[in-house]
Amino acid sequence: MSLAETLKAARLAGKAVEIAAADFPKTEADVIAAQAETFRIGNLTPGGWKAGPPPAGMQDTGCAELAAEWTVTSGATVKCPGEPLLLESEFVLRFGKDVQPSAAPFTADSIAAYIDAVAPGIELVWRRTANPGGPETALLYQSDANGHAGMVLGEWRTDWQSFDLSGHKLVQHVNGAVHAEGSSAKTMDGHPLNVAAALANRQARLGRTIKTGCWVTTGSCTGALPIKPGDKVRTEYGSLGVVEVAIG
Repeated sequence: MSLAETLKAARLAGKAVEIAAADFPKTEADVIAAQAETFRIGNLTPGGWKAGPPPAGMQDTGCAELAAEWTVTSGATVKCPGEPLLLESEFVLRFGKDVQPSAAPFTADSIAAYIDAVAPGIELVWRRTANPGGPETALLYQSDANGHAGMVLGEWRTDWQSFDLSGHKLVQHVNGAVHAEGSSAKTMDGHPLNVAAALANRQARLGRTIKTGCWVTTGSCTGALPIKPGDKVRTEYGSLGVVEVAIG
């Protein structure tokens, strides 16, 4: 059984599995292949990306394509896929036109011209691998989309450039109580646009175009905190908006 098949079986069973060290991905190419097989055998449709600082063994960014089938809009109820389930509040950037490899290299300033909207987001994280985290399992975690279990998107704001995304604050609530506070400054190199640029450079290096309408969630601004079935989550992003989800 391939790594992707093992991870799919774990997801369907709702129970994480220990992966033998001999089956760990060894290179970025191995990670890309496992991620692609996950989509193929799951009949999943690409929707967006998650990206952040690259672990050892990967260039530009640690990233994974995310399934449209695992993405919902604010106010939805999402079934708990497995435990422990973690919660991350994140800024999500949408590409308003194709990002062609020929335009690389990209910076935060140059990639801004490709962004047409920003949304508040919540990422749900449940790792299908029971292996403990650390440098030796970094590529394994990346093959598992770093535990991505669902994305909740708030309203897209096309006036995003009126917000200072170098330090935009947010407050995460669970069951009405403050759960965590954060800022966009906690994203990769201090700004969500740096994440979008890193993804664009990675795709350009691989000769791949980021298509219009694709989005990237830019990493947790609140850490990864545990939640459980029955919890109701609301993250307030000030004047940017609100995103909510209930865990079933």
